[in-house]
Amino acid sequence: MLRWIPRLVIALAAAHFAVFVAASTTFDDMAREGLWNTAPGEARRAYEMWFLLAGFGLLALGTLSRRIVRDTGRLPAQLGWYLLAIGIPLQVLYPVSGAPGLILVGALALLTSCRQARAASRRET
Repeated sequence: MLRWIPRLVIALAAAHFAVFVAASTTFDDMAREGLWNTAPGEARRAYEMWFLLAGFGLLALGTLSRRIVRDTGRLPAQLGWYLLAIGIPLQVLYPVSGAPGLILVGALALLTSCRQARAASRRET
């Protein structure tokens, strides 16, 4: 699971980008209007832009955690906490969303991190 969790986070980011590209006409409309200050005031545009930006945030979490795993051999517990901190409020506010994926991967990250910490403490004693 250690190497799979960062990959799952990167896959969630890729899903954000794929859905945005496949389902959004907003960016084309905004580009025609010159981009500057074209998202505020229209709910669909704002929603789609936050969806795209969330993809970049997930990509950052995934690639950084992959680097940490590669360099240290350990998965930081913070990754799990961050994903839960994003996923749980998102599930409450937008029940029909990708929040269950964030919650699931966050829980797996915490479980993996706790197992690693327990195994490390057993080796030290």
